[in-house]
Amino acid sequence: MQFIKHFSEIDSAELSRVGGKALNLGKLTRCGFRVPQGFCVTTDAYRFAMDADIRKPDTIKSIVLAPELIAEIEDAHKTLQTDTVAVRSSATAEDLPDASFAGQQDTFLNVTADGLLAALKACWASLWAERAIAYRQTHRIPEEGLAMAVIVQEMCAADVSGVLFTRSPFSAAAAIPTKENICVIESNWGLGDSVVSGAVTPDNFHVSRETGKIVEKNIAIKREMITTSGVSEVPLIQQNVSSLTDAQLKQLAQLGMQIETCYGQPMDIEWAFMDGEFFLLQARLITGKDTTGRPEDIEKLRQAEIQRLEKGIDASGTIWSHHNLAEVLPAPLPMTWAIIKEFMSGSGGLGIAYRTLGFYPSERVDKMGILDLICGRIYVNLNREAELFFDGFPFSHNFKELKRHPQKAMYAQAAPNITQSSMSFWFKLPLHIVRMSKAELRLRKRRINFDAFLTEDVFPQFNAAVEAERRCAYENLSNTELVKKFQAWQDKTLREFAAQALTATLLAGFSLQRLQAVLQKCTDEVSAKVLTQKLISGQSGNLTVETNEKLWQVATDELTLADFLTEAGHRAVGEFELAQPRWREDTTYLHQLIASFRALIATKIPEHAVFLQKQRQQQKEAKETLAALLKKHRGLRKQIEQELAFTRRYMPFRETAKFHLMLGYEQMRRALVELDKRYELDNGLFYLVPDELVQLINGKDFSAVIAERKSQRKLLLQLELPDVLFSDSLDSLGIPMSTKSMENAETYTGVGVSAGVATGSARILLNPNDRLPKDSNYILVCPSTEPSWTPLFLRAAGLVMERGGLLSHGAVVAREYGIPAVVNIPDATRKISDGQKLRVDGNQGTVSII
Repeated sequence: MQFIKHFSEIDSAELSRVGGKALNLGKLTRCGFRVPQGFCVTTDAYRFAMDADIRKPDTIKSIVLAPELIAEIEDAHKTLQTDTVAVRSSATAEDLPDASFAGQQDTFLNVTADGLLAALKACWASLWAERAIAYRQTHRIPEEGLAMAVIVQEMCAADVSGVLFTRSPFSAAAAIPTKENICVIESNWGLGDSVVSGAVTPDNFHVSRETGKIVEKNIAIKREMITTSGVSEVPLIQQNVSSLTDAQLKQLAQLGMQIETCYGQPMDIEWAFMDGEFFLLQARLITGKDTTGRPEDIEKLRQAEIQRLEKGIDASGTIWSHHNLAEVLPAPLPMTWAIIKEFMSGSGGLGIAYRTLGFYPSERVDKMGILDLICGRIYVNLNREAELFFDGFPFSHNFKELKRHPQKAMYAQAAPNITQSSMSFWFKLPLHIVRMSKAELRLRKRRINFDAFLTEDVFPQFNAAVEAERRCAYENLSNTELVKKFQAWQDKTLREFAAQALTATLLAGFSLQRLQAVLQKCTDEVSAKVLTQKLISGQSGNLTVETNEKLWQVATDELTLADFLTEAGHRAVGEFELAQPRWREDTTYLHQLIASFRALIATKIPEHAVFLQKQRQQQKEAKETLAALLKKHRGLRKQIEQELAFTRRYMPFRETAKFHLMLGYEQMRRALVELDKRYELDNGLFYLVPDELVQLINGKDFSAVIAERKSQRKLLLQLELPDVLFSDSLDSLGIPMSTKSMENAETYTGVGVSAGVATGSARILLNPNDRLPKDSNYILVCPSTEPSWTPLFLRAAGLVMERGGLLSHGAVVAREYGIPAVVNIPDATRKISDGQKLRVDGNQGTVSII
């Protein structure tokens, strides 16, 4: 057994003993690069300290270090030139080609000799933290034989630190042949943990790999840094100043090229600059999609996408918008895309709902649906969406107007355009008038008691069918029976049930439009919109909000997690993706939320009470405003009260229907997961489409097909796309948008969807489990939201979304929680820096940097 290996002693044969991170530090040291001195406490020491048969420690206290092990560690520490060290994990599965494990185990900085052993044991214990276990499960990394080595390295009191990617990790730039191949450098003052953890927005530089020329600079406002004494405020004079000079950038890029040459592959490098010299802290292969594909391969796919889209362009021009379902399903896998495309067609659940209310979708919508998949992402084809209502009637969008103002296309409403009418339209005009009149009457009639029909009949019957199905042991079914189960539940969920549920959502939108229209007769457009939002907030029956309330009860021990999962375990982060595990399958995210709630409870900050108080105050103000309007406009009282009542009744169904829909979705997933397991496809089944399931069980080998689709999807997702695409500019599809065009503005204008005004620090999140903000009264800035985001609203002061509308999930929940919200701020997650002070005005639809 060897308990200690100094960096200079580590060679390529030592992976199982020192782990990936220490192996790389050893290689850098032996190649002659400047690395702070250190040593590795090997996996031999880990196994020696643990029981031979039990690798997982119950607690840190249960780890007992033998005297001989302690002596070797202390002797090794004395050979270092600094007393304070950094203690980092180096698990045997870390820093491998397909998984970096970044951030999954613990790191401890500024550890003195007195705290070294405690930090070592804490590092070992973090191998079994929930986040680390979940990461291994996601990446299919076996736990058999897993062990933890630990790096002990001299602390580098850096002036500047950061990361260097020797090839752009956002390889859209490399995908376009006319663009220079670049390396990317990110940096901040002080220690590098502020950059690696994502706690701050660092300076960002693009440097040519061939010439060392600085291609692009993005200097962030750097308000915080980490030093050897902890988190500190950056001096005001340095906040807007580049943390690296041009000469230093060129020197660092050259160093990166040397390291890449040493490894023979693109590298992700952590570095520090101290006393005029660069030091290397870590190096790993760039993992995941970042290393996938040559530029010419990506360009070939880009051109193929353009040619495919050009074949379907309408004579008047075609517009695609990344909204609606794209909020909750931005980049579906093939299996999910196939069922959703059918569902959102005139012959699927969506079309059935529209026909139920008296509409006549076109033959084109029946066949093609309203969605297109562009470079792996869902877009709504606005031209076909306009054909959902009355086949042959010239509803359309103003192409030129939306081209001038793309933001308006995010939730554009089609309008009659007689200039695009045909002779057939004029001949059938009387028929169109009759159809429209009948649809109006049917909408009015259907909303009288449809909510009761859903609540008393549809939901209970569907839930009962799901409960009965849960008792069916899918593992005992034949392959043929499993395929039939999937098909049956697809039909039951996305045609029969969804058609009913979507009808309620359409009725909510219909009532909401009528309410806002009648209020505009009493006041101006903005005031009418704000009042509408306030009047429809705070209604009971929203199961997404109620689910969050129950999770809070789990945190306060009023409800067990098992009971919570019985009711809501069918939901998930990104739940419209069939490949995504449900909460009852993986509770990692729930445990993170519960821990966050408990930490909040421990601070005795009454956020929950504040939320209720805010909600009551908002409702009181709305009632008073409405009463004043009704007194002044007595003739509209009956119409306003009627439309308000209908809107309040139907608004909760958007979220409630989704809650029930996911019950059926879970049954579809059960069948697919069982088939995937039997054929050992490692989630590859979700890269097939429903029609291929029968071929699979009949013996066809799909391994090559799955591999090809995975590879192609990775390449396509590297292409950068705007939220709105226009058919006359498809040549620019996938070409990176200029970062310079996104320089900070004082005020961004979007659409207000939840009334009120709030200020707070921006918290940028791309998905709900990125990280949980530890503070309160922040402004949540994100692409869009779905139900798994809901718990983050409880401590937020406001919401900013890149996409969304008045009926989007974020808007509904923001109104329920009484927080101002503004949507349709393109690229908000890049334009706004984490920590920036924002003012969100949900009344005017503006977001200001203050």
